[in-house]
Amino acid sequence: MRKLFFFLLVSWISIVHGFTQRTDAAAGQLDSYPAPTPLANFKWKIYNPLSESSRYAIITHFISNNYSVVVPQKIQNIKVTKIDRNAFFRCGEMSQIVFPETLNDIGSSAFNRCYQLRRIVIPNGVSIIRESTFFKCSNLKEVILPDTINTIKEYAFSECKNLTHIIIPKEVREIESYAFSKCENLKTVKFLGDAPINVPNVFKGSQPILYRAKDSTGWEKLWSGRSVLLELEKIKN
Repeated sequence: MRKLFFFLLVSWISIVHGFTQRTDAAAGQLDSYPAPTPLANFKWKIYNPLSESSRYAIITHFISNNYSVVVPQKIQNIKVTKIDRNAFFRCGEMSQIVFPETLNDIGSSAFNRCYQLRRIVIPNGVSIIRESTFFKCSNLKEVILPDTINTIKEYAFSECKNLTHIIIPKEVREIESYAFSKCENLKTVKFLGDAPINVPNVFKGSQPILYRAKDSTGWEKLWSGRSVLLELEKIKN
């Protein structure tokens, strides 16, 4: 009788344990990063492959022209931290892309002339939007920048003709000339922080209204030739 009881108890524990494992696995899948685009669509490099602490992977080129792209978090179990310059240059059919949180650098002109790209969410860790990164992304309608951004380089969003508004994060201290030039439908630019360095022609060929946060400092009546208005309440993302 005792043997039968012990057998039933062990069986019950095994069933419960197995159920818990399956539940945990399912939860992990629900919360996980989306399935990445197959590696066959990318060219890539691994730097410092023998050093566990400093090795990293870079996407150097996208050799397909998919409608939707999910950049892998890891290649050969090594974190992808950078998209190289010109990596997605003229990917004319791509309309959406998902970046991993491992990413901390996007090279200049990486998405230059991606005409169908519609929405961009830059991950935390990226600090610079480099030269011409999204130049002539003419269908780009929404850009979400992380709090880690501090610099926006020249022509970064030039000729993004469907971009209507953008929020500039609090830590941004430098926006170079022509960063938002010829953005014909840009209506509002909201600054969450203090005034960046005032340079000419940031909005050359664009006519947005600029708003600053209530508690920000360093602002004058004009910034890069555009009037600056005070938000009645503190701007929030």
